[in-house]
Amino acid sequence: MKDLHRSAYSYTRNVADAEDLVQETLLRAFRAFDSLSGEYRLKAWLLSIMRNAWISRYRASMRRPAETLVGDLHDGHVDSKALNSDTHSAEHLVLRDMPDPQLVDALVALPESLRLTVYYVAVVGLSCHEVAAVMSVPKGTVMSRMYRSRLHLRRLLGAYPPLAALEEATTMAPQGQPV
Repeated sequence: MKDLHRSAYSYTRNVADAEDLVQETLLRAFRAFDSLSGEYRLKAWLLSIMRNAWISRYRASMRRPAETLVGDLHDGHVDSKALNSDTHSAEHLVLRDMPDPQLVDALVALPESLRLTVYYVAVVGLSCHEVAAVMSVPKGTVMSRMYRSRLHLRRLLGAYPPLAALEEATTMAPQGQPV
């Protein structure tokens, strides 16, 4: 066991991760004990299982984004005052780090359900199916919220005229004239 712990620590450079690696190694060895033949020495066999387990973990970690501990997360209504407070949710941290203040203001102006949907899809990178599971709504609701969010953001950022301007233009046009 000392050799296994020593080898695991040399791979991970962390005591807790080394213990997890040893445990995973022993679990894999237990499952594959029938495949152990007389030509292998037990120690060499366990170390090769450990090496393969570590390689698998390393490759899996390279496919995942970096994880950062953020402490206690507090979700709530997002406004510009909340962005400067001491307690930040993950959403607040993302908004605070955005380089364009106009985009931040546009996101803050969205209703909470639309803002959370945009956050989960655009920032976290979840699929519509995953967002539906997280928010406990149907997948179609997530898709319509994304559509409405994009439409609101385009209008707020000036890509489309605001709704009031469109309504005003249709009422000002002479009757029978297309707008």
